[in-house]
Amino acid sequence: MVRLQKFLADCGICSRRKAEEHILAGDVKVNDKIVTELGLKVDEKKDKIYFKNKYVKIEQKKVYIMLNKPKGCITTAKEQFDRKTVFDYIDIKERVVPVGRLDYDTSGLLILTNDGDLTYKLTHPKHNINKVYIAKVYGVPNKERLE
Repeated sequence: MVRLQKFLADCGICSRRKAEEHILAGDVKVNDKIVTELGLKVDEKKDKIYFKNKYVKIEQKKVYIMLNKPKGCITTAKEQFDRKTVFDYIDIKERVVPVGRLDYDTSGLLILTNDGDLTYKLTHPKHNINKVYIAKVYGVPNKERLE
């Protein structure tokens, strides 16, 4: 038995925190019953879980992608302004999610996976995973620019 939000994260649907929002919004059904309260535990072998009316299950095959995200694309699955997303650079059938985010004008390593446990361990503050960001500054910025 596992909490519903962890199950959704393990399926690669979204993060645990985002799963909680979806549960509260009524986007999740367990055994044809909409769940809107947190704390429900599910058994993937017995319960039928649906996310936005689509049956979901834990992927047996874990997928890990290391993408050198280029500048000029965003780290999201849904884009409202027709900009490129990181998903334009991968071609796989499995559903994966980005582990963290990089801004539109930045480049660098981005991990995409359907492994909810790994995503949780790398992103939750309690695990205290250090991340390194390098910024190039051209010229000498004045005090106002630095702020």
